[in-house]
Amino acid sequence: MKKVFFILILTLLTQRCTFNKKPEFTGIANVWVEEVSSTTLTLKGNAHFKNDNDLGGTLLTDEIKVYIDGIYLATVSSEAFKVPVKDNFVVPLTVRFPLSELFKEKKGNIFGAILNQVLNKKVNVDFKGKITYKLAGFSYDYVVDHSQEITIK
Repeated sequence: MKKVFFILILTLLTQRCTFNKKPEFTGIANVWVEEVSSTTLTLKGNAHFKNDNDLGGTLLTDEIKVYIDGIYLATVSSEAFKVPVKDNFVVPLTVRFPLSELFKEKKGNIFGAILNQVLNKKVNVDFKGKITYKLAGFSYDYVVDHSQEITIK
């Protein structure tokens, strides 16, 4: 009797909830300089998604590395993002790195390259890595490879 009841409940739940496919990653847009101080530079961007399902899940963005003019400087840091159901949504991405990274010898001549770009007020920013979607025991990785020229004001 318990098995029949469990199967009945499971059937009702699967008929009422749609999970046709994973949420769709439509890309990263609107990368901008949020703040420049004497010690740090903060960049922000938006990862756009579309979820047509009745189930949400979680997105993790800790695997995205940020490069400025081809040189790795930082990794995106954010908390797990809860996926809304049947909605288009934006996951905010924030990366903050100390300007002292520009002076490290192992970075080669990055200071000269960045100084040149800052004086020209334009830099090329690359977001590379993955965003992980998790729901129950299921997970899927979205490949992120976004490049954008931004102006520092």
